[in-house]
Amino acid sequence: MKTIGKIIGYLIWIGAGILMFIFWLMAMSKWLGLLGTILAFVLCPGLVIFPIVFWIVEGVFPVFYFIVWGVGIVGLIITGLSSIGED
Repeated sequence: MKTIGKIIGYLIWIGAGILMFIFWLMAMSKWLGLLGTILAFVLCPGLVIFPIVFWIVEGVFPVFYFIVWGVGIVGLIITGLSSIGED
């Protein structure tokens, strides 16, 4: 049962990370075009700074970003709880 929990937790965590990267890539390419796409692969989105910049530039609070971030944290917690007692 712990193995299933670890697999599900990792899938949720990695899936949320991929979605956050896609969100970052789409925003950067919309703002800066081809240069933004290249920079999205080079630069790491700040966990605190990017949502604020997005909010200022787009004028819309990035609720989806925070929901995906929270889902990723839940996946990390599931993985951690499923790994307790394994050495």
